[in-house]
Amino acid sequence: MELRHLRYFVAVGEAEHFGRAAARLHVVQPALTRQVQQLEAELGCALFARGKRGVRLTEAGKVFLAEARRLLADLDQSVDRTRLVAQGQVGRLRVGFADTATYSGVLPALLRDFRTRWPDVRLELCASSSVVAGEQVRAQEVDVAFVYILPQQLPTLQTHTLSVERWVLALPPAHPLVTRTRVRLGDLTQEPFVWFPRAVAPLLYDRLLATCHAVGVTLQIVQEVNNPTTMLSLVAGGIGLSFTIQSAARTKPESVVLREVEDLQLTVTFSAIWREDNPVPALQTFLAMVRKHYPGPCGSSC
Repeated sequence: MELRHLRYFVAVGEAEHFGRAAARLHVVQPALTRQVQQLEAELGCALFARGKRGVRLTEAGKVFLAEARRLLADLDQSVDRTRLVAQGQVGRLRVGFADTATYSGVLPALLRDFRTRWPDVRLELCASSSVVAGEQVRAQEVDVAFVYILPQQLPTLQTHTLSVERWVLALPPAHPLVTRTRVRLGDLTQEPFVWFPRAVAPLLYDRLLATCHAVGVTLQIVQEVNNPTTMLSLVAGGIGLSFTIQSAARTKPESVVLREVEDLQLTVTFSAIWREDNPVPALQTFLAMVRKHYPGPCGSSC
């Protein structure tokens, strides 16, 4: 039994006339009659009662007509869905992101726009840290991640820079530096700091401490925490000072004050990362939207 047998039978069954069905299908009537006879022979029963004035469906034919319609409809739906999946309009997209990736509002806006435009793509969101999200991309546990720290030694990694942010100082509201017109690294000598453990991001940790050491400042780290949001909460509570990114101004505790440090010129890039060998069609659809709305500092993938 082939698909054409089902399609030919449905046409004859709906018209209850071989001539009209042949005209609808653009085939000659003898060929149509032969195909229906082959179908009846394979099923081992008559689907039509033939008479001088035409044909009518037998009881078996009526049942098979309903089943054939359902089968053809399911097939058409499957074909349509397969095409949509291939076009990235249906399926699944796994998105990893660092906690800080939500600060600027860029990522929530991207996810909202994507969900609006392609509601049939199921978004699976995984919040973690930049380092963990990078490892998830490497292990193919997520399709794309938004991070501030790029993974190392991943040859198949592709990146797209969305923005570049400067590091700023976070202080509790009653700290004397809040009222200063200028803040420099030298003003931070002997100040208690809340910071993350070196194992979380060794490269960033070393860059910051080296910059401070270059001007004779050694950070007095009194508390280590992994979560940036917790870090700012401890700053608000007066445990110590800290550094954070500029976009934290949107989500920080109200009592935390952010100040630029004149001689701290360190920046960090906010990037989308993914594996070049990832075949998920929805990923390409998502990346096209990212590039369109956020071309990045250099106007393309960086």
